[in-house]
Amino acid sequence: MAERINLKRILTALGLLAFLVTGCVPPEKPPRARLIRVAVLQATKSITLSSKSVLTVKDSRSGKVLSRARNGKPVVVRLSPKGMNVAGRTYGTSDLGATSTTTRISLNGKTYPGGLRILRRENGLLAINFVDLDTYLKAVVPSEMLPTWPQEALKAQAVVSRSFVLYHVLRNKGKDYDITSKKQVYNPDKRDPRSDRAVDATRDIVLFYKGNLLLPFFSTCCGGFTEYASNVWETDEQFPRPVECPFCRDAPDYHWRARMALHQFRRKLQSAGIASARSIAVHRRSTSGRRITALKVQCEDRDRIIKINRFRLLMGPNVIRSGLFDSEVQNGYIVFIGRGWGHAVGMCQRGAKVLAERGKSFKSVLRYYFPGVRTRKMRW
Repeated sequence: MAERINLKRILTALGLLAFLVTGCVPPEKPPRARLIRVAVLQATKSITLSSKSVLTVKDSRSGKVLSRARNGKPVVVRLSPKGMNVAGRTYGTSDLGATSTTTRISLNGKTYPGGLRILRRENGLLAINFVDLDTYLKAVVPSEMLPTWPQEALKAQAVVSRSFVLYHVLRNKGKDYDITSKKQVYNPDKRDPRSDRAVDATRDIVLFYKGNLLLPFFSTCCGGFTEYASNVWETDEQFPRPVECPFCRDAPDYHWRARMALHQFRRKLQSAGIASARSIAVHRRSTSGRRITALKVQCEDRDRIIKINRFRLLMGPNVIRSGLFDSEVQNGYIVFIGRGWGHAVGMCQRGAKVLAERGKSFKSVLRYYFPGVRTRKMRW
């Protein structure tokens, strides 16, 4: 009987031969062919690019080199009525590519790995960073969670962030970009070896719920219980039920207090088309934890209903930290006293930290905050 061919041995031998001939170590695995498209700058009139090595800016359509700069010399790209102006010359193009030979590219003072694409749009220039999934996550996880936190909490964050971005990648295939740098905070300058390990340890693991890839949310501190997604946003997505969370009670951001002058409060509401506001009252609370989901603004002409997420954004999400608050008027000011920080949908990061400190695995943390989910490996 003929001896079966061992493909693995042949590939290993070929790799050894490559090392002997070229002196290069073969890569452990082939690089990922697909990249995450992150919109890092939108609707701007001017962009300044630079690199510590060689920066090349090309017309993406023709491949023509429009500018080449070395050793940190800046290249300015400006919006032009007839196209884009690159390093002082105007070209009739709406699509540029920027690459660097060995290092990151600086864009308006922030550095990014991978390549950049700059598109001309009606409202200004759009800059997109092309980066592989793992590198993207290694910039997101330490931007969203302190890398000094326990590894199992960082792993849970890595799985949630991976599921979150891949959900957007699959949904936005026909668009210019997959996700913005603000949907999940994407800051490559915050990369840390500890969060790198968490991303590597959970490679390809994502969350599925009822047979579909879950769009998982997270917030800093839930204030004692999580929330239904539909109470915060208008969504038809299926999402796990809320849970009680006693684990974040000792967190420094569990309690909060804010004070705002009444004239400033009314001005903020007026910017949203709600004029002559006199007072606010609770219109609706959630059944899961009595969190405010909508407010009634009493105005001179008629009452207006405003959802809590819109109200928080109007007042400032770092001012009104959550929908779990009481308010009263005192001497020309409106005072808010509340609990928690964020929308409270999905994983409570402060709670995840405590669970990890108590020895729970990242999978246990995820199962607690997302009841009914399954972890799976998904290559894309």
